[in-house]
Amino acid sequence: MKGKYPTEAFALGMILFSAGLKEAFAAGSLMILTAVFAEFLKNLLKPLVPAWSSALCAALAAGSLCASAFLLGFWALGIEMDAGTWSMTFLLGLLAARHVLRAELQAEYGELLWECAVFWGFWVLLAAVREFLATGAVFGSFIVRGSYQSKGFLDPAFGLLGTGLALAFTNGLLKKRGPDAESLLLALPLIIFARPLEMVSLGPLAGLLWTILAPAALFVSCRQTLKFSRTSSSFRGLPTELLTLGFIYMILGLY
Repeated sequence: MKGKYPTEAFALGMILFSAGLKEAFAAGSLMILTAVFAEFLKNLLKPLVPAWSSALCAALAAGSLCASAFLLGFWALGIEMDAGTWSMTFLLGLLAARHVLRAELQAEYGELLWECAVFWGFWVLLAAVREFLATGAVFGSFIVRGSYQSKGFLDPAFGLLGTGLALAFTNGLLKKRGPDAESLLLALPLIIFARPLEMVSLGPLAGLLWTILAPAALFVSCRQTLKFSRTSSSFRGLPTELLTLGFIYMILGLY
């Protein structure tokens, strides 16, 4: 049985907002709000307007709500968010709407909330671990300083690795396969937004294209190979692909 939670939206949200417990807690709650709102609006408009119109309205409304909620919520919590990150929150809303429009959830809000909450729990837990390993603090409160701690844990590579594990743990706990997800919808915007390497020597334009096309080509190649790999049902699909992208980020970050 497939899960009902919006995998793509939650995965991208965790990649972007899992460097600390505070932002993970806030982002997860806002993502749940967006997913439920998108499902509610879809069911509200479906009998009233044509299918294409209800889908378009649900997508735009979910994207707008998500971006607005993140902006206000993070401002209220004193969490800084630049313009680029804020623009990505609109994409989170679009991905949540895409899921509810394709999944035919039949207004099963209880099951949707339960599955979202399970993933959110792993999101918060791994964000706390990541924050502690990077800064020695949890929820902004300093605990201890150790030689094993490094700011490198705040890099996108560890966000990708943590997200892949969170998806796999969620699938395993729910004993369900993850919903059908298109990893390129996450990978390509992420590679453009947070490029894993810089190539200043090639010039501005050529360097920009290289730092986008090279990681994208590597990911697509690995993604094709993974189709023939034998993995457990919990890791199959998006979790393994995100773990792969995380290792690509880690390797390219050395250069």
